[in-house]
Amino acid sequence: MIKAIFFDVDGTLLSHRTRQIPESARQSLNKLKENGVKIFLSTGRHSLELEELPLDDILFDGYITLTGQLCLDHEKKVLFRAPFDREATQELVSIFHQREIPFMLVEEDRYYINFINDIVRNTQQNISTGMPLIDEYKNGLVYQATTFLSPEKEHVFRERLPKGCKFTRWSDYGVDIISTTGGKVSGIKFIQELFHISTDEIMAFGDEENDIDMLEYAGIGVAMGNAKESVKEIADFVTDDIDQDGIRNALYHFHVLPKHTD
Repeated sequence: MIKAIFFDVDGTLLSHRTRQIPESARQSLNKLKENGVKIFLSTGRHSLELEELPLDDILFDGYITLTGQLCLDHEKKVLFRAPFDREATQELVSIFHQREIPFMLVEEDRYYINFINDIVRNTQQNISTGMPLIDEYKNGLVYQATTFLSPEKEHVFRERLPKGCKFTRWSDYGVDIISTTGGKVSGIKFIQELFHISTDEIMAFGDEENDIDMLEYAGIGVAMGNAKESVKEIADFVTDDIDQDGIRNALYHFHVLPKHTD
């Protein structure tokens, strides 16, 4: 029996074609709540970014943000935090100050970038989000870094990746950098322990490479029809496109919701 479901945001819950959550998905989330199934967001985004998106009217039971580095309860109060250690932070800040590539540092209460170019503008526009603030590092705890580069150029930066850090790609030009011990699964495990939910009682939906660990870990991992091929290959089930009722149809397929609910 599925007791909790974890949803990626971009391309999974939020369609960037319509810049909305499909109505069938919205209705399904509400029905899940009515039926006692807990629903969680699991995203690489910052909570401040989530406030810009059409999600406020959905009562999530919690939020895994910053790719598992910061977990929040239903009131967005911090439950779990895992910032970089001092050595990794110093190396990331050094890259930030060199200004060779657009590089964003993400703290608990703010995120900021060293400079903005057309790649940043286009990438942010594609995820229905405004430009990050250009600012300086002020000795805060850093939970995640983000850079904007194509897969073809990724290998160059990978050679400079600080020890204890890894890449997790969320778009063609967007890459998050997190701890090697981090990832969406680390946040899910914390939620599981908090709510006493076993792995075979959870379901997860995603579409990008940073969802792979989550889909592999969940009792049922669902790739959206619009997901990357690498994501579809590891999923237990590939549902329809986000704009073709993909979330609702997968819930029907696994009998998490009965078809007569809509």
